[in-house]
Amino acid sequence: MKSLLPALRIIGISFVISLIIGIIGYFILGAMNVSIENATRYQTYILMAGALLGALIVQIIHAYQNRSTEVVSLFIGNLPFRASNQQLRQIFSEHGTVHNLRLMTDKVTRKPRGFGFVEMNKNHAKIAVKKLNGYEFMGRELKVNYANESKY
Repeated sequence: MKSLLPALRIIGISFVISLIIGIIGYFILGAMNVSIENATRYQTYILMAGALLGALIVQIIHAYQNRSTEVVSLFIGNLPFRASNQQLRQIFSEHGTVHNLRLMTDKVTRKPRGFGFVEMNKNHAKIAVKKLNGYEFMGRELKVNYANESKY
């Protein structure tokens, strides 16, 4: 559901901008005494231009809000041993773009060690820590914090 909300928001804002431009165009066409046949065609063009302009404005606003390109690493602890990369990627993707996800395994046995790391944009990581620290996943409470810098 959360992945559907941005799309609905874009559609809603595009619709409102299209409607505003359509209303303005209606009054301008009325003042210009354009024939009915031509007015309908022009009105269609105006509404399409408004929809495109609305989508463009929403994308610019979205890009501006998510302009942070600094990538940070988050530590994910207390993971269930049966957790998969896809499941965790889906959970973290709901809060922003996931650049990389690594679940740690034992070098010898290749069994999961119960922790991992995820890399996200700084703004998205802040949201993910806030929302997912303490989140119950497969019967365990996740521990999500900023990862320490590697000493190696």
